Amino acid sequence: MSESVDAAEFAFELGWKLRGLETALAPRVSFGSAAGCPQPPPPPGWQRFTLVHCPVDGYPGFDDPGYERLRASPPQGCVVEDFGGCLGLRCERPGVRLLDAVADLCAEIRTGYGLLMTGLGIEKLWEWSADGTDGWGAEIVGQLLLMAAERGPKLGYDVDDLVRVLRTAAG
Repeated sequence: MSESVDAAEFAFELGWKLRGLETALAPRVSFGSAAGCPQPPPPPGWQRFTLVHCPVDGYPGFDDPGYERLRASPPQGCVVEDFGGCLGLRCERPGVRLLDAVADLCAEIRTGYGLLMTGLGIEKLWEWSADGTDGWGAEIVGQLLLMAAERGPKLGYDVDDLVRVLRTAAG
């Protein structure tokens, strides 16, 4: 293939991915600010993320009575939102790193509301970004970990089993 064709294909692919990224991030841009105006990053020691309850066994639906308490009184720093029938929270929470803030909030929701949150709203798990402990790549890792936390026990694995797999595989 010629260099001009390769360059054109690359430009098209890059444009397509940027368009997808723009679409994927659009709701994040409007959270807590005027629509279309980007928010400044959260202050140091704080993280901004979306947490979603979409269990593998089927979605109860945003209006499910089991969500009533969470909808009426969400955790501090979170706003309840309907994510296509799934209950979601857009949050700005304290945490040195993204996964610290996510873990703390998940524990708070599990003990306070009886729900095991199942994801961070990431749909394209095969995408990747090596952008550090608070970026897009961290959200993908968090999504995979929350999915494992929900699905592992359904197969007979407990938390210790899942931790052992990570420790053994990653060394």
